[in-house]
Amino acid sequence: MQELRIDRHEAQYRYYINSLLELDPTDKEVKLIYDIKFLTPFVGALVASFLNSQEYHVISEINDEGKYSASYAKNNNFFHFAESDKNIDNRNKDFSGSFTPIMKTPLDTYYRAEDNIVENVSKKISNVLSAGNDKVYRILEYIISELFRNIPEHSQCLEGWHCSQHWVHDDYIEAEIALIDYGRGFRESLNSTSKFQVLDDVEAIRLALEPGITAGIVDKSHLREGEKTEYLNSGYGLYAITELCKVLKGQYVIVSRGAIATKNGIEYLRGNLVFPGTAIKIKLRIPNKLSYDTFNSILQGIIKKGQHSSKSIKGAINIASPKSRSMGNY
Repeated sequence: MQELRIDRHEAQYRYYINSLLELDPTDKEVKLIYDIKFLTPFVGALVASFLNSQEYHVISEINDEGKYSASYAKNNNFFHFAESDKNIDNRNKDFSGSFTPIMKTPLDTYYRAEDNIVENVSKKISNVLSAGNDKVYRILEYIISELFRNIPEHSQCLEGWHCSQHWVHDDYIEAEIALIDYGRGFRESLNSTSKFQVLDDVEAIRLALEPGITAGIVDKSHLREGEKTEYLNSGYGLYAITELCKVLKGQYVIVSRGAIATKNGIEYLRGNLVFPGTAIKIKLRIPNKLSYDTFNSILQGIIKKGQHSSKSIKGAINIASPKSRSMGNY
């Protein structure tokens, strides 16, 4: 039986990535030592979804530090999914309070039009994270829906894992969202079109963060009946969100196959390790006084700069889609 320890601060997320990927896949028996005072969305969703999706048989042991947060972790569905509990009655399905628990949402019904599964779930998450602040809700709904739609549109995965939480401060709301899928990574997605020939995962993330880079549907002739042109891909969503993280004193972590990106740069995972999909963490500080007009002005500035830069990027689309450059109608 292998041992996996949950005993590090969230800032040491690389430790958790490495520990998961260094598990022996031929030995499916894992003893999970839970010994952490506070569990954050990215660490919780990363560990629980990985153990569940890779079909490990997990037995959990809660140690002294873990007793401080074990109740929260249970309510957050951490043990439910890490231990692959088949009883859905043991699962928290509420979108309320200060967090949304670890969930696995089926995406096989996704379509490119209003009220699709991605938009509906994104609105529910944003409603919790915004803590009743309508301006914050609109900002988060834009960010989460842009991220979430990448799973059915690019990874070819029919389910998406997610978890989120907010912390209310005097002058701002801090919000964290984790999104994880176990489909194809950025490199496989980009190489599915003849426009790109990406050789490694570091280059794939670098390209994916550039404006106008996409392997998605860009021609309306490829839309299914009832789908709408404003949902065509243009490759600006991930670019805009990472740029917004810089403006809003945020953080991002993007893991795709063998590479990881943060605000400090892009690099290979340690020891040629490979994550079997894509994992994203976005954490933002949104000022209470940030108006819709100010945010929209920031967003439009980012999009305008990206559209200009895209003209010198091979294979890039020079105009952002209506969905990527708009916060929608409310």
